[in-house]
Amino acid sequence: SAAIGLWARKNRQYWRIWKGKLYIKYARPSLSTSEFLQAMEAQGRERQSNLEVLTNYKVTEQATISETKDGVKMRGALEIILTRRGMEDATPVPITTLRGREREAANSLLKVNKRLFSATPPTKATWCSLICDLGLDLLTLRGTGEYVSADTISSVLDAPPMHIRMSDLIHFGLLLEMKLVEVDELKRILNMTGRYCSLVSKHQDGVGMLCRYAAMSLGTQPAVKRTSGQEAQMLCESADGMIYIGDCMMLITSFGFNSVDAIMKHVLRHCQGNKWQEISLKAFLRNAEADGQLAYEGKWSNPPTPITGLLMAMCGNIGVGNAFPHETIHNWTPEMISVATREAFQAAQSQPGVVVAPRDIFQRIWDAGTDIMIMDEFKAVNNYGCQFGGIRGWLSTNMAAFTLKMSQVWTCERENRHGFQPVPILSQLLPVLRAGALSQSWGEDYNFNQEKGNGWRLPATALLWLQISLLDTWLARHVDVMVQESAMPELSVPATLQAAELCAQSANSVLNQSTGWNPPRLRFCRMYLARLANGVGQMGSSFMSTAQTFEDRRMGWKEMPIGTEEEWVMVDAVLTLRAACQHTRLMLMMDSSPLLRLRKFDPVLLLA
Repeated sequence: SAAIGLWARKNRQYWRIWKGKLYIKYARPSLSTSEFLQAMEAQGRERQSNLEVLTNYKVTEQATISETKDGVKMRGALEIILTRRGMEDATPVPITTLRGREREAANSLLKVNKRLFSATPPTKATWCSLICDLGLDLLTLRGTGEYVSADTISSVLDAPPMHIRMSDLIHFGLLLEMKLVEVDELKRILNMTGRYCSLVSKHQDGVGMLCRYAAMSLGTQPAVKRTSGQEAQMLCESADGMIYIGDCMMLITSFGFNSVDAIMKHVLRHCQGNKWQEISLKAFLRNAEADGQLAYEGKWSNPPTPITGLLMAMCGNIGVGNAFPHETIHNWTPEMISVATREAFQAAQSQPGVVVAPRDIFQRIWDAGTDIMIMDEFKAVNNYGCQFGGIRGWLSTNMAAFTLKMSQVWTCERENRHGFQPVPILSQLLPVLRAGALSQSWGEDYNFNQEKGNGWRLPATALLWLQISLLDTWLARHVDVMVQESAMPELSVPATLQAAELCAQSANSVLNQSTGWNPPRLRFCRMYLARLANGVGQMGSSFMSTAQTFEDRRMGWKEMPIGTEEEWVMVDAVLTLRAACQHTRLMLMMDSSPLLRLRKFDPVLLLA
């Protein structure tokens, strides 16, 4: 057990009496990204079933956690406090006084939490430490079902190595917040390092290239242990380069002007009415990927606006993420973004104007105890509203739940029902957007001196998440105003609390907790996409365009099917600001570009 910890319970032992020898066979370990996510989902279901048994009690999980230079550490034992609902101020109910299934459920919760947040036991097999640091239970993992005789294991190893795909090991490293240092799939070399752990490849005589995991320092609690199965899935998908356009998730490299337009056209053909709805795309997507398809016959092959800008303006805003393949969005350069942001902000400031959030908005969020944001490592937000795994966006979800929560900390005195409202801007980003200084280097400098409060700190990615969400409320409201076909009008932040409550009640009565399609906004997007791809007479129309643009921006939006030229300029300016914020946020995440190469050739590594 010193070599492989609790995994040793899966081993088989037997005597050969005539040889007087004890034979041991090790259960061969196995772990892939899909197996990890399945295990996370199983743990989540078990936890939910235990909480359902305790519906008569308010369950509070309490522990003293401190943030040190060595990471988040837990001081003392974790406790579960039970109080009867409706009697929260009464004396807590001891677990020992419970009976039957309630007692079993409470003990199960306590046992799982102790396993999760206890120090990882030291073992010689580094894959044991990796599994424990990821928050999985060694006893519930199945392995391959095969057994390895101890006599066949190399003498330089203390336990059977784990065979694992390089892409899976990279996923696990990213989940533990390690950066990629060296990736060579042909030589089977993988080196990753983080603040508290590392992965190193080294040649071992008699074995070949071997990876070893250096575990977390004693007592350190990685953020992955505090994530749900859906959040872990979103972390892995974003690291692979997946984005949401509406309710369609694909690799960002699979989206082009033609393919996005084809998807939206297909969805509109199958939509019924103007309400939010879900449309299956499984059969259609096989023939809709990328713009390199011969079927498009070179249409929109040389657009005046980079496709990356359009995708950043429309894609879902993930609430959980720490890695993204940077090489997929490099074609929209920092110089292009700087010019586009500066000019778009000037246009928005001129018309319809900007409204600046209170300087202490984040302290208000913290003091109010609302779950608008969770400033916890790579987690920016809790799981509420119309979404999947933290996804939100003006094209993917209804923003009513977010608007209501923001209205509790930032309100306006009266509602403006007519015309275009000012664009909500965080005071921390006001000078940055005005100067066109939003970039990866700005974010890295900010993180060295990030805003802090009593019990919270605000990294750049969380700051940008909130700014994108504020812009999404403005876009949802004003795109609906332009199209004039919305079945469920939304509000822009700031809104009156009364109006926000009515809007949220209306949304809750008809919406599920999921992403979906909004037909009126799809019609708007097809018009906007076509103008960005075509331009006007070889001239660019958008602030994101890299071709020559009109001095009078209104000239680029002449003869649009809906809205006025001024309205299109305003909406394009806000979409440009959103795209710049989204691009910067993804660039501030760790670079997972090697995962794109591994889709073609993904070797198996040995993890000691």
